[in-house]
Amino acid sequence: MKTVLLTTVINSFRAYLLQDILNQEGIVSFLRNETISSVYNIPGMEMEVMVFEDDYERAREIYEKGFQDYNEEDVEQE
Repeated sequence: MKTVLLTTVINSFRAYLLQDILNQEGIVSFLRNETISSVYNIPGMEMEVMVFEDDYERAREIYEKGFQDYNEEDVEQE
């Protein structure tokens, strides 16, 4: 199955929280750049939350509904 980018986050707490919420809704997710972004603070190397293509629309709805405030904070800090 193909994976697609759901969003990028600036810290592991937000990534793990989003993963947990998605998991509770039955959506499997994966993190990319987890180690690099945790150890080094390199611009452009934020954690990427990936989901299966078939789950993308549902995951996006969950993200936009439950993480709207977090998303705005992420953009402000960049």
